[in-house]
Amino acid sequence: MSSDFGFGTITSQGVGSNIDIPGIVSSLMQIERLPLDRLIAQKNNFDAKISALGMIKGSLSTFQSALAGLSTGSSFQASNATSSNSAIVSATGTSGAVAGNYAIEVSQLAQSQKIVAAGQADSTAAIGGGTSTTLTIDLGTISGGTFDSGTGTYTGATFTAGADPSFDVVIDSTNNTLEGIRDAINTANGGVTATIVNDGDATNPYRLVLSSTDSGSAESIRIAVAGEASLSTLLSQDPAGTQNLSQTVAAQDALFTVDGISVTKSSNTVTDVIQGVTLGLSGLTSGAPVTVSASQNTDSAKVAVEAFVTAYNDFRKQIDEQTASGTGGGVAGALASDYATRQMETFIRTELNTTPTGITGPYNSLSSIGVAFQSDGTLALDEAKLSAAIQTDSKNVEELFSSADGYATRLDGVVSEMLVFNGTIDTRTNGYKDRISSLEDRQVTLEGRLDRIEARMRARFTALDVLVSRMSATSSFLTQQLDILNAQTSG
Repeated sequence: MSSDFGFGTITSQGVGSNIDIPGIVSSLMQIERLPLDRLIAQKNNFDAKISALGMIKGSLSTFQSALAGLSTGSSFQASNATSSNSAIVSATGTSGAVAGNYAIEVSQLAQSQKIVAAGQADSTAAIGGGTSTTLTIDLGTISGGTFDSGTGTYTGATFTAGADPSFDVVIDSTNNTLEGIRDAINTANGGVTATIVNDGDATNPYRLVLSSTDSGSAESIRIAVAGEASLSTLLSQDPAGTQNLSQTVAAQDALFTVDGISVTKSSNTVTDVIQGVTLGLSGLTSGAPVTVSASQNTDSAKVAVEAFVTAYNDFRKQIDEQTASGTGGGVAGALASDYATRQMETFIRTELNTTPTGITGPYNSLSSIGVAFQSDGTLALDEAKLSAAIQTDSKNVEELFSSADGYATRLDGVVSEMLVFNGTIDTRTNGYKDRISSLEDRQVTLEGRLDRIEARMRARFTALDVLVSRMSATSSFLTQQLDILNAQTSG
């Protein structure tokens, strides 16, 4: 907060005395406002402390983010996967891959069933009289019988409903058009998607197309209609009975082999066949197997440890800058020589210097994987040593960070206590904010008092100036009269 005391608002000298009223008032007010200047300096000091704590909190948050991949072990479980022909079989590494090469042969892709209703002349014309009609839709498996590709229908087949329950769609006078039926089915979100295709027929071009949302042989569609006969004629569909829609695409599973082992999956995206690898099937191999290679992504673990070292060093640098004493010609930090702030670094460093218990294998300390403290208190990383440790036993290195007593696990707990709402940093920040609020209240009071003092000073000096001016005028008049009398006497 600040106040303008009016310094310099009067630019003329005294009316008749040549007294520098603005200069005198300004000088006197500078003395009067010394308590306010000290108060504002205090407030600015607390603002700087809050800002410094905010920067430290930001660096701590970055450090905690760097711990995330180490504490869960995900950075050590990342996988690489490549395909010799990604146009047919793509491969993406996920986590936990076992290094190896796999021969993939694809004989059939998974697909969703599509069935098409008879054409209609108008997609917005009413179908039937608007009597409430219920469509009951099931998804399941068609077995046996024969399929006539000309009519798009089955003969002698059976239909077995899947585990998911059927769903109902109500058609009445508000939605008994082709567009209304489409929208009602889509709104139900039951695993069937409806669209309308214009096939160009001169008389009845608008055809309702239904497709199972998911692919796989267990996603064929059956529709029972209860109500309007015209809707039943259009939409009844039972692969084992009346079929008023024709199938254009059959529901089927993906069929492929992995190193000669036959695999059947309902989707072309396969996540559970090769550990740590997601396969994407998009074509048939036609006798030319695709080779998928999987390996552990050691770069991911290395990057995670590097980020951990960098984040710690950045945090420590922030602590050093904000708590610098300023002695020896240096710049003092906003939290100069603040013990509580230094303690945060001490707590973290203590955890870094404490060897985890229960670690199996040769890598049981930070120094064993190439992470060590330097004379200036920062961490340094020996990349070659780290890479060798990960290559030799990544599970051991992972355990060093992510076990119950691992570095990342313990550090995450310490940092969380500092960052949590109303934790170490918030408590101190709120304390400074309370003190600023108190100072601002005092500032308002002081500024009001100074305004009144300045007003009194100006009034008094102006009155003095007027008095001196009058006395000067009287003196001039008397001098003039005496001069006249002297002239008359001498004459």
